[in-house]
Amino acid sequence: MKNFIAKMGAVLIVLMAASASYAGTMKDRRDGKTYKTEKIGDKVWMAENLNFDYNHGTAKSVCYENKPENCEKYGRLYTWAAAMDSAAIFSKDGARCGYKKECDAIGTVRGVCPEGWHLPNKQELEDLRTLAGQKAGDIKKAGTVLKSTTGWKDDDGKSGNGTDGLGFGALPAGYYRSGNDSFYDEGSYAFFWSSTEYGSSLAYGLGLRYGREYAGVNYNSKGNGFSVRCVKNN
Repeated sequence: MKNFIAKMGAVLIVLMAASASYAGTMKDRRDGKTYKTEKIGDKVWMAENLNFDYNHGTAKSVCYENKPENCEKYGRLYTWAAAMDSAAIFSKDGARCGYKKECDAIGTVRGVCPEGWHLPNKQELEDLRTLAGQKAGDIKKAGTVLKSTTGWKDDDGKSGNGTDGLGFGALPAGYYRSGNDSFYDEGSYAFFWSSTEYGSSLAYGLGLRYGREYAGVNYNSKGNGFSVRCVKNN
């Protein structure tokens, strides 16, 4: 009897552990779009790129090559001002944060995210990368775990796809350069904004590249358009 109880307890622990990571969905009530979600560590992340149309002055979002079908595939590409909701349409957290403007945004910043969700800060992206590194058994291979299993560039029979080991499913959406109104690197590059800036012209984000296994948390120009993933508020 004791052995039976012990075995049942072990099974229960396994089932609880398995349920600690789950796939779900959430609906953005602003436009009715539904997104997949995934619990990674102690946080629930969107498992798809945000595709909410936000354009207020210089705070803009675009579809790759201005094609609506690319928004359906990759989500929209947001300048940092748009990602932060610098026009304060939804909250005052990131008001007046933009290119060549330092701001005092601290704590949780909703930004362009749906109600009840927020733009991740630099530390949350660092934590995501750490978890991916643990899954891979090597922090230098965290990028492979974060990348989707399809969609990445394939050169000479060498695939750039990842394992999607955490359910994050990073797609190679490329990016938009507002300075010359041009698009680059679809199929080979992804970058996700954080709410943490690095001076007046740069802000941090998570970058992934074709042919490289690592994931880098570094800074990029606030004027460029990149992908957005949101994190559920605690």
